[in-house]
Amino acid sequence: MNPATSSWHKRPRKLWWLIGAIVFAVCVLVQMPAAWVLQKYAPNSPYLQQVSGNLWQGSANLQLPLAKSALTGAVDWTWQPWKLFLGKMGAEVTLRSGQTTLKGEFDLKRKGWSISKMKGKIQPETLALIVDWQLPKAPIQVNSVSLTRQDGSGFVEADGQLTWVGGEFGYPNNGKTYQLTLPPMRADLTSEQKGDKHLLHASLLDNKDKRLGDLYLDADNMLDVNLTQRLLENMPDYKGQAPQDTPVVSVRQPLLSGLMSGSGAQ
Repeated sequence: MNPATSSWHKRPRKLWWLIGAIVFAVCVLVQMPAAWVLQKYAPNSPYLQQVSGNLWQGSANLQLPLAKSALTGAVDWTWQPWKLFLGKMGAEVTLRSGQTTLKGEFDLKRKGWSISKMKGKIQPETLALIVDWQLPKAPIQVNSVSLTRQDGSGFVEADGQLTWVGGEFGYPNNGKTYQLTLPPMRADLTSEQKGDKHLLHASLLDNKDKRLGDLYLDADNMLDVNLTQRLLENMPDYKGQAPQDTPVVSVRQPLLSGLMSGSGAQ
């Protein structure tokens, strides 16, 4: 046998040593306690508490402070290591709050984040913690929602759909609560460019694809709400006259505040 060949078989190449070192480092990394990582890199985070598990798989209690209360729940994650080859950290995530459950994939990138394949139901009890409205007793169905947000640019990609069967709805405005019956509707999600910014656009449609309104969310988390004559005609006390596709209510306020506060119908 050639001595050089025999020596090659006995001593692995440097490449295999490098691969072995990388695999070992990854194994050590994913076994790191998630609580220790959070304490080191986000020690004062008010959103995650009672963190358990490791980077590969774990869970935590979730708390989102709001103006009048706090939205509480839990989050579970399972790391997707193959996404490292795409230059991002990715995990399969499940969010729960009361009877609300959302499941999808969350990716953290260098200059933003993305959500993909998000599905589940948002229950009215959860929505009631976010907005000061009298809501229909029906959940919002989340269907394969995907969002990509880049720092400074906004929502550069959006896809998916939200559906709602509607029902009795009331919202406060200038000390009075307006009542209307919401028809079954859906929100088709897209990204819309405005100057050098990208907005998240939710087009509100009824079950006959007729326009009910539009929601726009920008990079600064400001929400623009436009509601049409067609939707306001479901309000018993509404007396306005306009073509059905005409926006008759326009509101601009921060996300998660009282969206209808200060609005008015013509």
